[in-house]
Amino acid sequence: MLKITQEMKQYETIFLRKTGDCEYRARIFTKDEELDFAGHPILGAAAVVQMMSGRARRTEIRFHLNCKDVTVCSTTINDRREYVCSMNQGSAQTIGRIAPSDYPKLIAPLGLHMGDLASSYPLQVVTTGLPYLIVPIRSGLERAGIVSNDYESLLLSYGAKFAYVFDIAAMEGRTWDFSGLEDVATGSAAGPVGAYLCEHTVCPEGQEMIIHQGRFLGRPSELRVLKEKETGNIFVSGNVSIVAKGTFYDR
Repeated sequence: MLKITQEMKQYETIFLRKTGDCEYRARIFTKDEELDFAGHPILGAAAVVQMMSGRARRTEIRFHLNCKDVTVCSTTINDRREYVCSMNQGSAQTIGRIAPSDYPKLIAPLGLHMGDLASSYPLQVVTTGLPYLIVPIRSGLERAGIVSNDYESLLLSYGAKFAYVFDIAAMEGRTWDFSGLEDVATGSAAGPVGAYLCEHTVCPEGQEMIIHQGRFLGRPSELRVLKEKETGNIFVSGNVSIVAKGTFYDR
C-alpha cells in the first residue's frame, strides 16, 4: 500500500476493504508513512462508496481505522457525481499546555516571528484522531512554510504530529508534510481547529464555521466545522467531486 501511495504521488491515499453493509476497514498512507487518521481521504472515500453502490440520495458509511471508528453521511447534490459528506470526528482532546517561552522555537521552523502570533490565543496541541499543533496568527500566512529539517522531532516532543498555521481573522489555514508538500484541505486539522475556536470563544458551539485552505496552491477549499452542543462531538463537512477513476493491474 505504501508503494502504491508513493507511485500515486498524492498527499494521502486511502485503501478500503468491505467488512459489512456500508462498513469498511480503512487504511491511510502518505508517501512516507501510514496515518492512524486523516479527514479528507475519508470524506472522499464516502462519496466513492456511495457512487459505486448506487444507493439512495443519503447514505451513512462506517469506517474502521487504526485508532477509531468514524461515521460519514454522504448526500448526492446533483447528477454530476458531486456529494456533500459530513464526518463525526467525536470529541476533541487537548494534549498538555505549551509555555509561552517555548513559542519562538516552535514557530521559527515555520518561517514565523513572535510578532505574527495572535497574542490573545495560545499555541495548543489538539486532536480528534491526529494531533496538530495549532499556531494562531494575525499575519505572515503568505510566507509560512516548513524551513527546518528537524521540525518533525520537535513537534513529536510536544505530542503533535503536524502543525497547522491558522489566521484567526481570515479563518484561513495552511499545513505541510515534512518535505514541504502543502495540503489543499485537511479534515483531520479542521476538527481540532474548530474545537480550539470554540474553546477560546472565537466561534460558538452549535454554529457552523467555515475554514479556508488551499489558496496558495491555486486550489481554494472550504471546510465546514460544527461542535455539537449536546455531545461535544466535532462534525467536519465538505463537498466532494468525483473527477476520475481507473484500474490497477498486477504485472
